[in-house]
Amino acid sequence: MNRTIILVLVTLVIFSIFIFINNTYLSSTGEEQEKVIKSEPKVAVLVVSGEAKKGQIIKSSIHKSELVNLSQVESVDYTPKDEIHIEPGALFKRDLNPGELISQEDISNPGDRDYMFLSVNKGELPYFYHVTGLGIVQTLSLYPGDKVSFVSTTSSETNLLEDGYGDVGGLVSRVIISGARVLQVIKGEEDEDAQDAEDKQYSIVVALRMRDVLKLEMAQKVGDVNIVPAEIENRYLSIRSSDLLETQFGVRELRGQD
Repeated sequence: MNRTIILVLVTLVIFSIFIFINNTYLSSTGEEQEKVIKSEPKVAVLVVSGEAKKGQIIKSSIHKSELVNLSQVESVDYTPKDEIHIEPGALFKRDLNPGELISQEDISNPGDRDYMFLSVNKGELPYFYHVTGLGIVQTLSLYPGDKVSFVSTTSSETNLLEDGYGDVGGLVSRVIISGARVLQVIKGEEDEDAQDAEDKQYSIVVALRMRDVLKLEMAQKVGDVNIVPAEIENRYLSIRSSDLLETQFGVRELRGQD
């Protein structure tokens, strides 16, 4: 009798221990599964923080980075932040509202097929200008969206292109086009032996109105043309060689002898 009771008690104890261990394991497993469900994969995206217009230059101030759940963007057209390529001067291809995710398809970088179309305003034309002389140095720091002005140097008495600067007394330098917007900076093939900036090839594409195109074409035929950053020029700047020559070679005084 005592032996039977002891066996029953032992069986109850073993069964109780089994139930306790089983419940504890199932509880911990459930908590772990819940944690796995809660730790959903996330992805970094670029979100428009202000109103973006088609053809507008993409600046860092107009978008921000956010970390969102992957499930939130499964049905949205977007590109992960690390995979988006935005070059200086890049433009928006379409209007975007605040809060919208940015996709690579929304971006047009310089050199893309539709970049020129998005860059020019009504009445403007893309003008290809090969930079030479001192303008080479100015081009090194230019980016799409920057503005430049064109300075023409001509002679009122001789053909400057044929005769050079022999007739320094009749030279005039003046700004002929002010604030032309740079659309693209093109670096040509560089000579391996090139040491100076002037040995390298640079060209720019600027947005000009037809009247300015004709003015620039004429200026290149009758004299020298260079570019300067628009912020350092005065629209009405005009310097004559006589202004400089008078200060350097002016006659002080003529005296006769008795």
